[in-house]
Amino acid sequence: MRALYAYCYFCETQKCSTIAALIRRTLNETCFSPEIIQRKWTKGICEEVRHPWLPGYIFHYTEEPQDHPIYMPGIIRRLGDGELKNEDLAFANMLYEHNGIMGTIYLAEEGQYCTVTDHLWQKMEGKVIKIDRGRKRCCVEFTFDGVRRTVWLGYEMIQPKENDKS
Repeated sequence: MRALYAYCYFCETQKCSTIAALIRRTLNETCFSPEIIQRKWTKGICEEVRHPWLPGYIFHYTEEPQDHPIYMPGIIRRLGDGELKNEDLAFANMLYEHNGIMGTIYLAEEGQYCTVTDHLWQKMEGKVIKIDRGRKRCCVEFTFDGVRRTVWLGYEMIQPKENDKS
């Protein structure tokens, strides 16, 4: 498989899916606005529901490097100086491998740093901020594009980060 170049665009939140679909259609390249599968309890029944994840961001993958960012209505800016690198590239590649759809993961205790052991996350690291044991969800803080972000995720088991001294 040829190596892909990954780019991330910040867009008007309500237009992310439309912009990603337009890029897929017109350029015939992979592009998506990430989604997450979360558990939702309705009248005592647990359902898995898809929601936008990282609202306002789309990920674009090309076989050739892009010399210039894409300009179209709804795109605010391309992140960084061009293609994603280092941790951001690892994160984008993890999303690519799963077509931009994330599921439930395994995490650690509240306040601990954790390594996410589920293969979908490729050993990404974060800090558990809060746990809702009744709904089997937890809020995890991680860094993307140099900014701290939080997301609520389902959990099945505790997996603290190795050598965690907290």
